[in-house]
Amino acid sequence: MSFLSTQQIHDHCLATTQEAIEILGWTNISVGVLSDEERRQLEDANLQSPLDWRWAMQTYSGNSEDGILDITLKLIDRDEPEQLHAVIICKYDWRREQFSICMLENFISDEDTDLTGNVLIIALIYATTFCQIAELDDVYIQDPTEDAQPRYRSYGFAQVWDDHSKMSADVRDILNTIRLKVNGIDPDEE
Repeated sequence: MSFLSTQQIHDHCLATTQEAIEILGWTNISVGVLSDEERRQLEDANLQSPLDWRWAMQTYSGNSEDGILDITLKLIDRDEPEQLHAVIICKYDWRREQFSICMLENFISDEDTDLTGNVLIIALIYATTFCQIAELDDVYIQDPTEDAQPRYRSYGFAQVWDDHSKMSADVRDILNTIRLKVNGIDPDEE
């Protein structure tokens, strides 16, 4: 197990994720954390969203000491770069040695931007980095929507046999799939 605090791992993962997406050429995406104002905006459900962010912010309230890790993705070349463009909420349960992606959404999905189709990849880069540091073998997805499950399966996720509210995949398999996909290779054809 890592000797770093959850906050230290989170900070390292944010920096590593920023570096990784810049290497992928997505240089206009800024990785950060939710401000208090952005938290209130999500709690008040002031965003056009099919997901229940009010529920999410109540269910996954807390900070890194509680294992709750939030990530914002913002396009810095937009007219209003300070607005919320995409959010990822994760949970690290150190007692169960389990890392889960709990919520993620691109709030400007109706536009074609560098976030389009890439929020999940960015979440997986963050998650696999966290799991490698914390010496965890699997990434979990908590309460995946029916619509999103095929996309998760394309990265190697499968239903957890003893907890049908979760899907999981091996960190190494996820990393391999990301490498293939960002290089334009369909992993199913490999």
